[in-house]
Amino acid sequence: MRVQQLKNIVISGSDNLKDFSISIQIISYLKNKYTDSLITWIGNSVQYEISKFITSIDQFILFDTIDDNTLKDTDAIFFLKSNKELSKKARDLKVSYRIGGKDSWRNNRRLTHSIDTSTATSLLDAHLSFLHVLDIDTSTNVKEQLIEHPIAIFRGIIKKDLKNIVFYPYRSNAHRAWPGIRYFELIDSLPKYENNYIIAGLEEEGKALKFTAPELFRVPSVKDATDLESLEEVLALIAKSDVLITYNTDISNFAEAMGKKVICITSSADAFFINKKIKNILTEKTDCFECIGDKPCECLKKLGTEEVIQFINE
Repeated sequence: MRVQQLKNIVISGSDNLKDFSISIQIISYLKNKYTDSLITWIGNSVQYEISKFITSIDQFILFDTIDDNTLKDTDAIFFLKSNKELSKKARDLKVSYRIGGKDSWRNNRRLTHSIDTSTATSLLDAHLSFLHVLDIDTSTNVKEQLIEHPIAIFRGIIKKDLKNIVFYPYRSNAHRAWPGIRYFELIDSLPKYENNYIIAGLEEEGKALKFTAPELFRVPSVKDATDLESLEEVLALIAKSDVLITYNTDISNFAEAMGKKVICITSSADAFFINKKIKNILTEKTDCFECIGDKPCECLKKLGTEEVIQFINE
């Protein structure tokens, strides 16, 4: 089937930041085929702040501002997560392409194409399969840098004559995290005068990290950047660095979308949410039933620093 030229494309995303961090990759493929199209993303306020640095998103609409004119003149809409009310509007307006994942039979009837994503090995693969409806080839990479670098000044933190390595060891309410002591062991194993080590985090995360892993901040070669006030500032710091090392998948995906070198150390249970272009070190177990709840992931505790050092030196 020959697909017509599409001028107005809408992407209805998830309100989850982790999903957003990897799902934005589909924009590059759409823009590559439909160069002059207008891309509208529907999401939440946190995602909106990041979207300011994604030039391929032409318009961003908040979930709570959707009205009867939102889908006016839309040629195609992608539902990355089921949205009952919006899919009804799309159906009633007879939007030509209403594409989403297979769900309930009522949801599927509102779509023109319901895609079975049950065998997808990653969230990105699941969402890329939606593009096949439009005969878009997703087998090759189309753009290296998707997010423009946010601008911020970090006096005394970034060293131009050294390799700047940023560690993001902690996010609030996370229990699948590489222990803080491992970052200390990693720094202790790496050259002292060739690298500039930076511990990054938001203010509340920094307070928690100083309580749980105080040894990190006692190393003379470590710079403390755990007073950042927003995700935008976090990305601005990463943009000025050479390498990011973290367990956090959404921060990893955003950094990769800025064209940065990333090493992600995380649970195999979270591998579904990692861009495959990222260097990742995973736990052996694929099911983390032992780590469900608030207790720390025992498998992550066992991961050492050897493989991380190898990736840094590549």
